Amino acid sequence: MKNLFLFLIALTVSLGGAELATRMAGFKPRVVVVNPFFTPGVNTTWSIPDPELGWINKPGVSTAIGEDPAPMTFWDFNRRASRPDQAMPAGNRIPVMVVGGSDAQAYGVRDEDSFMYLLAERYPNLWFENFGSGGYSSVQALLMAERAYDKFYGPDKPKLMLLTFSDSHALRNVSDQAWVYSISDSEGRRISPPHYTLRGGALEFHPFKIIEDWPLEKHSAALTLVHDRLLRSVVYNTVDQAIPVTRLVLDQFAVFAAQKNMAFAVVITEDYPQMSGPVFEGQTFPHQDCSGLERTNHDETHIVGNNHPNKKLHGVLAECIATWLDADVLPKLLEKP
Repeated sequence: MKNLFLFLIALTVSLGGAELATRMAGFKPRVVVVNPFFTPGVNTTWSIPDPELGWINKPGVSTAIGEDPAPMTFWDFNRRASRPDQAMPAGNRIPVMVVGGSDAQAYGVRDEDSFMYLLAERYPNLWFENFGSGGYSSVQALLMAERAYDKFYGPDKPKLMLLTFSDSHALRNVSDQAWVYSISDSEGRRISPPHYTLRGGALEFHPFKIIEDWPLEKHSAALTLVHDRLLRSVVYNTVDQAIPVTRLVLDQFAVFAAQKNMAFAVVITEDYPQMSGPVFEGQTFPHQDCSGLERTNHDETHIVGNNHPNKKLHGVLAECIATWLDADVLPKLLEKP
């Protein structure tokens, strides 16, 4: 008992010393920060939790955070408004399913200013449904596409699946620590969205996960530091896999589309580090790079306060996508039985 008592004293002194040293070095216990997009009960929250995808768009009207607090309309089944009324458009139209992240969602702009709304007005022969959601990776976009195909669409299945891609999606696809530390849930807990990593050259799927704090982590700088280093340097240090995993995820899109007799195409909406080259090199599906203004004319094309494309850039994207659709995508689509 004496030896045990001495051991406990030594352990307590050692832990106390480690805690003191950690705090003297400038480290602090974990501070809980709630994601402003997931905060419950406020009109700026456009999302609700989803056990598979992590989150989906909340039906109703939400207000964007930023210089221009634009109202954003969301319909059921994760859809952003792409026309005045959510009822299926009249007439014999070709169904087009759109998936992607916040650029597809058109975060920060009014419904009628989004590039999807503009494209729907431009092509009365197409029936666009926009399933884009802020913060989504390509992995989440594919899961949403599969869900929408099976559960939203009736007998009139989509003939074209259009994916929007931004450079940030590559890190999201592997849930790298840079992304994990950028988001949290409605209780301030860190989360890891559904993603893939490579194991033996093959994709390994990881479902949505809430990363629980360690006991006493909110009170101990030392525990916070150890947990932080474990998450950043080991568990979610996946940046090196971002490009190869993203290429394989895009292959999954192409396979899914082929199985469902859909055409598949990708539009690159933002590419700050210009990394889309190695992602899309040699890809056989149609893809169009509409990025560039985020690098050369950022201040005039993005919303102050949330850094998303503004009305002007959405107009540019609509023109770029329409030119590409007319030249490379729609002629082939109209030929399909």
